[in-house]
Amino acid sequence: MVVFIVSIDGPDFSGKTTISNILVELLRRKIPSKADIVIRRTKLPSNELVTGSFTGILRSLRIEIAPEEYSLAYALDHLHYYRLKIRPLERCKQKFLVIQERSLLTTFIYQGLIGGVDMNWLREVNKYCRAIPHITFILKVDINELIRRMYIEGRVTDAFESESHIRKQASTYYNLPKDLLEEFNVKYVDATREPFDVAKDVCNTVIEELRRRNWI
Repeated sequence: MVVFIVSIDGPDFSGKTTISNILVELLRRKIPSKADIVIRRTKLPSNELVTGSFTGILRSLRIEIAPEEYSLAYALDHLHYYRLKIRPLERCKQKFLVIQERSLLTTFIYQGLIGGVDMNWLREVNKYCRAIPHITFILKVDINELIRRMYIEGRVTDAFESESHIRKQASTYYNLPKDLLEEFNVKYVDATREPFDVAKDVCNTVIEELRRRNWI
């Protein structure tokens, strides 16, 4: 395996995009050029791919969509993402460090733990997507702060970004069952601090892991 995937995850408005962007810049500065590691920045759902638009269409419909329907749409996008973004890297001899915003863990949380979809079925429909992170950093922010950020940002929200759903997200993310914590190698990060400080701590942990694997 020449691909090392780091996932930045957490409830909406926890700062995933900001932290991921800063993390990429810090890693590019700190990883020695002689290590010959290529850093890639990706995200899920993959809005730049055709399949990523399916989930947006479902969310925009004014009819009730079953959790299983969302699950299949996201599973398609995850598989397409893996085939186009990750699998080609696995065939290269060069080392790739992928900073991935969200992962299959998000599906297990949103559709499984929150949506009530059977977890065994979820695993079955997603079994061909092998973009499983080696480390998952979950950004931990006080629930009231998440709500405050939601109103400050003022973007148009749907049912998945309502105040009640964000509270469900946070409660679920911050109380994951042991099997998911272990499967996705979850590390919680205090994200109430300045974004640079948060990204710096994540960066240091990633660097330590790369050293442990003799990548640098």
